[in-house]
Amino acid sequence: MSALRTLVGLWKNHEETKEKPKLPELKTRYYKKSREVMIEQVKKIVNNNKFPNWKISEIDEERGEVTLVKQGMGSSIMVVTIFKINPVKSAIDIYCAKQGSFGDLGSSYKAILQFFKALHTEVTPED
Repeated sequence: MSALRTLVGLWKNHEETKEKPKLPELKTRYYKKSREVMIEQVKKIVNNNKFPNWKISEIDEERGEVTLVKQGMGSSIMVVTIFKINPVKSAIDIYCAKQGSFGDLGSSYKAILQFFKALHTEVTPED
C-alpha cells in the first residue's frame, strides 16, 4: 500500500468500488455467474476462512447484499452488493468503512483488495 493511501486514510474512514473510480483497483467487477451463485461464493470464502477475521453479519438475498463485520482493534463493516445484470451475469460493488471518528489509514482500501483476491480464488472476473 502506498504512502499516499495511508496519508489519505488519516481523514477518510471508508472506501468503495464504483463504475468510474479514481483508482483502477476500485472498479466494479463483473462475473459470468448469476447473482445467486455469487452470493454463495461470497458466503463460501468467508465461511471457509479465505477472508480471515471477517464474519457474515447479515444476508439480504432479495437485495443482493452481504454484510460482513470485522472485530478487533478497529472494527470495520463491509457491504458487498451483487447486482443482477442478466440471468447469467452479475456485478459486485463494495462499501467498506472503519467504525469510529478518525481515518482508517487505508485499511478499507486494503480490505477491498483482499476481498477480491480471496473471491478470485473461487471465481474469475470478466475483465
